[in-house]
Amino acid sequence: MYDTLFSPLTIGPRTARNRIIFGSHTTNFARHNMLSQQHADYYAARAEGGAGMIVLEEHIVHNSDLPYERAVLGYLPDTPDAIKSVVQRIHQHDTLALVQLNHNGQQSTSDHNQRELWGASPVPNVSSREVPKEMELADIRAVIDGFGLVAKYAKQGGVDGVELQVSDSSLLRQFLSPLTNQRSDTYGGVLDNRLRFLQETIEAVDNAIGSDTILGLRFCADELAPWAGLTPEQSIEIARLLVATRRINYLTVTMGSILSTNMFPFTATMHVAPGYAVHLATAIKATVNIPVFAAGRIMNAAQAERILAEQQADGVEMIRPLIADPMLPRLSHNGKATQVRPCIFCNQGCQVRSAMNVTLSCNVNPDVLHSSPVEPTATRTSGLPVCIVGGGVAGMEAARTLALQGRRVILYEREAILGGTVALASNGAGRAELGLISDYLIAELERLGVEVHTGVEATPQMLMEQRFSAIIIATGAHTGTGLLPIPGHDLPHVTDVRRVLAGEVINGQRVVVIDESDSHGVLSAIELLASQGKQVEVVTEDWYIGRDLVATQDLTGWMQRTLPHNVVHTPHTSVVRIEPNGVIVADKYADGERLLPADIVVLGTYERPSSTLYDTLKGRVQRLYRIGDCVTPRRIEQAIAEGRQIGEMIAGTQPSL
Repeated sequence: MYDTLFSPLTIGPRTARNRIIFGSHTTNFARHNMLSQQHADYYAARAEGGAGMIVLEEHIVHNSDLPYERAVLGYLPDTPDAIKSVVQRIHQHDTLALVQLNHNGQQSTSDHNQRELWGASPVPNVSSREVPKEMELADIRAVIDGFGLVAKYAKQGGVDGVELQVSDSSLLRQFLSPLTNQRSDTYGGVLDNRLRFLQETIEAVDNAIGSDTILGLRFCADELAPWAGLTPEQSIEIARLLVATRRINYLTVTMGSILSTNMFPFTATMHVAPGYAVHLATAIKATVNIPVFAAGRIMNAAQAERILAEQQADGVEMIRPLIADPMLPRLSHNGKATQVRPCIFCNQGCQVRSAMNVTLSCNVNPDVLHSSPVEPTATRTSGLPVCIVGGGVAGMEAARTLALQGRRVILYEREAILGGTVALASNGAGRAELGLISDYLIAELERLGVEVHTGVEATPQMLMEQRFSAIIIATGAHTGTGLLPIPGHDLPHVTDVRRVLAGEVINGQRVVVIDESDSHGVLSAIELLASQGKQVEVVTEDWYIGRDLVATQDLTGWMQRTLPHNVVHTPHTSVVRIEPNGVIVADKYADGERLLPADIVVLGTYERPSSTLYDTLKGRVQRLYRIGDCVTPRRIEQAIAEGRQIGEMIAGTQPSL
């Protein structure tokens, strides 16, 4: 079924057992700015799960670059030992291990080391507005030497190869691109000059690692800035010239940079088409004689096999799908693709390169460090069943975890379908992929024999009349009436985001959305209403609409999709009250009130836990627990994590919460 994907691939002096690449990405697992035990566990899980090649987190090559506080500083003298401890774990599973080398240039930050940024030219970082120093010749030489030094350290650490970052956040790309290179010396101007820094770096690294070690490039083939940036046509010529040096062994092809019109497409969300950059890899593959790897929303083994079978690429980079399930390669190869926990490309948890310095996590995978954190039990235990009330992702994950441990589980869900809030949210415009995690958990419950009753509202009397070893309440949340209840919230023309996403018919043309939370759900409802031709005005006390979409890199795309529908943004404005003919509001920085006419008012207010059943049973049931949004409304990540934790605790594999 996956004949090409799981066939060996020769990459220079090495052979990968298959064509799945777990590419380099930020984790914040570093300790003392070196690879840690967490790194070793994390990468070993993906190697055990069947990845053919793993590229470790970027190693910074020079002390002029500290892009995030927990960056791995490859130039530190203990780097070889740190790399060795991780590579040995990867090699135990017959997986190739490479280290990515990088200098972030003008896309770095001065926040952590209080020194100037270095760049090809004094072109500001559009994210931070910092202007870098134009590198002098001595600076260029120092960075090239840094690449050579860290490459030598990597080889001493036992790697199979190194990868140069010439992609999304890269000084090497910045020298290559006319968008960021405005020099007039031998490192700027015509293509031969702009290539010089990269070619000299390749030579230094090649000399440091020798011909028995892989040298690859992660290469941006389209900056999505055709007025000045790298274009697909230019990139084909650049790739041809680089391969002609006979020093590099593969190219991973990406698109976009911090200056691209779609902002951060190299971590594109569910709103961007799967395989959005494959065409760039295909074009380059047709002109070079080394392996070319495709990247960008390659979601599963079936899609990957199709790309390779059609000879669009020689291998595929799958980062987020293997964060979601390290076992994706092995399960797929063994004919169990339906048991792969799917990535929903939400960018919540896995995008950690920020001032927060949180460690990498995953919305759908509560344990990213291990390949199979819940080991299944062969036999079902005797005794009373566990009752779960609520079939959202928290309740289903708890049921799955308990069933894997051999416990009998009975689950009640009052709606006709399982999925809870996640199923509802997947009705939002372009958000159908959220439903993948619900579909996966539903299939798991069926596979594991969980007894499920939908369309049944569990009452206190009903639960107390039956005998259960434990009762877990996972009844979710409901829309609130405002941080302070909004006067008029109960008028007949007032609805809420949940009802909009559930498909409630909206009568009338003029819609005012009160956006209190700036959440994805509210923004999805706005987009849905606008796409239906409604005249939508959004009121928020924030400075702008869509704050929650910034961290997940969704805001630009949302603006592009909604502004053509003439959605009106009304920021820094408070809602005074709702009236039969509209909403009375007041600008926070101006005197007076005004009326926003509305046929329908939609509450996008903070949600409240639906805990009535739990509160009624508390003190009357011995082993009573609650999880997910009925504790307090949060993200999918916390709901699934609490489902896992309570399942393990009741099964006796983890201590009490």
